Amino acid sequence: MSQVEGGDLMVIQRGQDSTAAQSSAGWRDGPWWRQSDTPRDLGLITGLVEGTKLCRASAEGYANDYLSAHGGVEAARQRAVEPLSESNPVRSSDLFLSVQAILIDSDKTLFAGTTATEKEKTSSAVHEDATDEQVCFAVFILDPVHEIQYSTVSQAVPTKWIRWLDAMAAPLTPASGTEDSYAAEFERVPDEIREIIEGGGVDPREWVSEWVEEVLGLSIGVVAQRYVARRMGVGEGGLGKGKQKVESVLEDGGSEAARAGLI
Repeated sequence: MSQVEGGDLMVIQRGQDSTAAQSSAGWRDGPWWRQSDTPRDLGLITGLVEGTKLCRASAEGYANDYLSAHGGVEAARQRAVEPLSESNPVRSSDLFLSVQAILIDSDKTLFAGTTATEKEKTSSAVHEDATDEQVCFAVFILDPVHEIQYSTVSQAVPTKWIRWLDAMAAPLTPASGTEDSYAAEFERVPDEIREIIEGGGVDPREWVSEWVEEVLGLSIGVVAQRYVARRMGVGEGGLGKGKQKVESVLEDGGSEAARAGLI
């Protein structure tokens, strides 16, 4: 977003506007999944159509509430084109981003093998993951002032990964607490994780959290980059039709023009 704004990016979580600065379970704040004093629930919605509809409705609902409290969309559009001055030293663009976790069934028609191959898999001692459910993330970004919206659906991940992350966490070693407290916490961990740790393996949440972050980062990054390109006029109006090269736009203060929706 800094490509357009040329300034600071402020993120406000709906429903936690006054307490966002006090959050202690961010992605970069350490192993957040070990935090066991606050239950986690990803709020899964079953069905791709239902989940994407809710994702869009969440962004639009927050946008309506926020802009209504600040004079409405028209007032925001007027502020976007006002020249900078001592009384108006900063311009801002209000973007509304919604992310919704969705539970979907895997499509068995994809990557289907031949009849002979399927029979071999049935009799093979090596079996694939038995679950037919996966989790993906719907992402919707909305800029009501400039009437821009983009959306995408992320790569799907195994449902058990999300189940692990939502589980109450336990210390990885007894040294992190008393033996009794460790045993009590350890019993709250899903059997799958407990078996891995007892077998000498690394708690799978260590790497699952990184993969889920990658999935979210890539999906949100794609819609964000599409938004930035749209505001800068990159790739619109045909091949070079009526548009400057990106370098020229930036050299001429294109971020200001893009913010105001003039490009």
